[in-house]
Amino acid sequence: MQAEVLSVGTELLLGQTVNTDTTIVAKALSMLGIDLLYAAVVGDNVKRLEKAVHDALERSDILITTGGLGPTGDDLTKETVAAASGKKLVLHEPSYKRLMEYFARGGLSENQVKQAMLPEGCTVLQNDNGTAPGCAFQTAAGKIALMLPGPPSEL
Repeated sequence: MQAEVLSVGTELLLGQTVNTDTTIVAKALSMLGIDLLYAAVVGDNVKRLEKAVHDALERSDILITTGGLGPTGDDLTKETVAAASGKKLVLHEPSYKRLMEYFARGGLSENQVKQAMLPEGCTVLQNDNGTAPGCAFQTAAGKIALMLPGPPSEL
């Protein structure tokens, strides 16, 4: 199997944050015997991310994204990857419940709730170190898309 990693975030392109995610994922893939063919950084821009996702799914068996799963307006990875793969986002009740518990004292905004919106039929990867779960699903073409949180402690 061959994989590609897309690290998402303008802060990575601007040098404001060091991209350690690719190193972490590359080591894990190597240990599993999966070849990492490409690794790229894409800013928080839907059109560029959409193109990078399409290119990755065309040339690799596995697409792994890191970052862009959180509550802010520029966290667009999940929406973009799902749309590029023909998947609808649906409310994942267990993730929503976790958010409600986490924000029991207040602060559960609509932006926070978007973290519980996940691609229909995906496998949800619970995030014990943050609020945004990861997820994995198979595309109609048989490719695997895996979306992971960006902060290294959550990745």
